[in-house]
Amino acid sequence: MGRKSREKQEKLAFRARQQARQQVNYSPQVTKKKGLSNAKKILIGLTLIAVIVVAASVALSQSPQTYQLQQTQGSSYPVNVAPVAYTTPTLSSDGNKVTIASSFVNSSKLVFVDLKLQTPRETLEYQGRTVPLATYRNGEYLPLVIISTPSGNTVAGVRTCEPCGSFSFHIVKGTNLRCDSCGTEWTLENFAPVSGGCLSYPPPKVTSTTNGDNLEIDLSALNVQLASA
Repeated sequence: MGRKSREKQEKLAFRARQQARQQVNYSPQVTKKKGLSNAKKILIGLTLIAVIVVAASVALSQSPQTYQLQQTQGSSYPVNVAPVAYTTPTLSSDGNKVTIASSFVNSSKLVFVDLKLQTPRETLEYQGRTVPLATYRNGEYLPLVIISTPSGNTVAGVRTCEPCGSFSFHIVKGTNLRCDSCGTEWTLENFAPVSGGCLSYPPPKVTSTTNGDNLEIDLSALNVQLASA
């Protein structure tokens, strides 16, 4: 075998050895799908937690009273109610009770009743408060308010907010009684203060009882003399 032939064989052998090494060391180039980084995973987790916390807070912020009212009345109780006058109350023989129709109160929600006094009065002292009767119809009438509440109860009181000299109210939000003069609001159920400048002066309550379709209002604690019907 000549020299050139040996050199050619050696070159071929060298190339074969190189190709073999390349095959052994070959690593396939695989394109990996990019996943979410740890930072993004943490951010998504915190966002989900925040959403859950907000939803829970909204659910818990609903007061038990509001929930009870919704369960009792659903959406049947009106949001805003103007007063309706009841002009034919029945006075008891002793003058200590007045009777009106319960069905009228239940349907109207907010009822005003004016009771004629035997003699005009400047003021009415009741529950440590001084009601300025003289500024309402010349002191000749006792103004009452009767409310059929969202829970189905009936609340009655002397219709006044004396610091602002008001004798007029209406129902707002389906839950509150609002003074037409100063805008102060109290809850319908128990006249608890809500907002405004006369929070300590809701209509002072009087006792009322239901007997069939008759709503009887006890006026004996007021110490007033009413004119016969």
